[in-house]
Amino acid sequence: MSTRSRPSKSRGPGRRPTLLVLDEDWSTLEHIYEGLRNEYELTLIERASETLEVMERKPFDVLLTNARISGMELPDLVSQVKARHPKVHYVLMSTFSEVESTMSAMRLGVADYVRKPFNIGELRHVLARSMERSLLHQELDGLRSGPPSTLEGIIAHDERMREVCHLAETVAATDATVLLSGETGTGKGLVAQAVHNSSPRREGPYVEINCAAIPATLIESELFGHERGAFTGAVARKIGRVEAAAKGTLLLDEVGEMPLEMQAKMLHFLQEFSFERVGGNQKLTADVRVIAATNRDLSKAVKQGSFREDLFYRLHVIELHVPPLRERRDDILPLAQYFRERFAARYDKPVLDFSNAAKGQMMGHLWPGNVREMEHAVERAVILATAEVIERLELANSAPLNAPGPPPRAASQPAEPDPEQSLGDYMAACEKGYLRSQLERHRGRVNQTARAAGINPKTLYLKMNRHGLAKEDYRPVSAEPEP
Repeated sequence: MSTRSRPSKSRGPGRRPTLLVLDEDWSTLEHIYEGLRNEYELTLIERASETLEVMERKPFDVLLTNARISGMELPDLVSQVKARHPKVHYVLMSTFSEVESTMSAMRLGVADYVRKPFNIGELRHVLARSMERSLLHQELDGLRSGPPSTLEGIIAHDERMREVCHLAETVAATDATVLLSGETGTGKGLVAQAVHNSSPRREGPYVEINCAAIPATLIESELFGHERGAFTGAVARKIGRVEAAAKGTLLLDEVGEMPLEMQAKMLHFLQEFSFERVGGNQKLTADVRVIAATNRDLSKAVKQGSFREDLFYRLHVIELHVPPLRERRDDILPLAQYFRERFAARYDKPVLDFSNAAKGQMMGHLWPGNVREMEHAVERAVILATAEVIERLELANSAPLNAPGPPPRAASQPAEPDPEQSLGDYMAACEKGYLRSQLERHRGRVNQTARAAGINPKTLYLKMNRHGLAKEDYRPVSAEPEP
């Protein structure tokens, strides 16, 4: 066996990170050893067949491997190691001609890569970034099994949203790139702002750019700036959003809409944190923490060819999925109360209360527009209110505010699924609509409703609890006891 593990001098207290290096070129292994021996506990191997055997004898934090190895395809090696050592992080050494194998390995969870030939400074930077991710993922794993928390500025009574806040708090303490996913209107921008406000960069600028709102011909100038005379109308030098966000945070909102040509330049910036203004030839750098937000499925966009795979993996260091409001039932009324108080102060109105009917209306609504829809609905209600109580809200498929008569009967299923809605979410909405109509028909009597639905009462109670349905909301005040 050609395994060579060499003792190294420690540069400080505590355990040094362990690094397993696989490369068939011994000169490369010697180069890495000489450059990193004082920072890592190094084990060097020349054959891929030795990898699993060595890793069984000793735990490693990072596996640094050449993209081209003899006797085994790189994706096969990564999948085998991942199956037996799932907490190990991977870094690849690759040339431009090995892009295909590099991307195949990244699909399996390889954290990062460094281009050959490299200097030790470049490798040190990539490994440090990988170690930070490794420690961060360990913390996140602990948080997912621990109690939920909250994040300043975010209303989170629902367990799922509290978990998002807790994870965001942990991510905020690092410079790791964050990808915020979720439907339009769920509050991804608020989470991004909260991450910045909770980070060591809180005193620096927080800069946003909406990639969907800027024409493709102007987005490079908006991001990186331009020099005077760079194009018609460029009468003066312009500082781009990247420079403006130096020492702070840059939010790439709707990043899935970024043009492909611009994606390549953004990838370069995320790799090197250097850029050039449009029309300039001076290499500039910016110390920026990047957060990206999208309502698209970027993995699907990668398969469709509309989003670069390498940029996706660069952004997808830590993903925080902000759930839709229909899945955050415990947040509906607290959010409505927050907006009610905010708009009452803005429009110099008394702090109104919601009637039980309005509360039931809000709890039964699917909120296709999420938090943004609620914000606008409550604002309208506060503006138009003529009494001390808000009786109803103007919502899609609901009666107009203050309209006479009872609210319309709930539909048994949504008229048409949202194009971005998953099959599971649509089926859940259909089930909820059906149960609501049956409960209304049988005046909240669970036994009769269960018989009509062809299920036992215990199953019905479980489904009602899952969908936030209460039998009392469908029973008249003088309802007689169930038979």
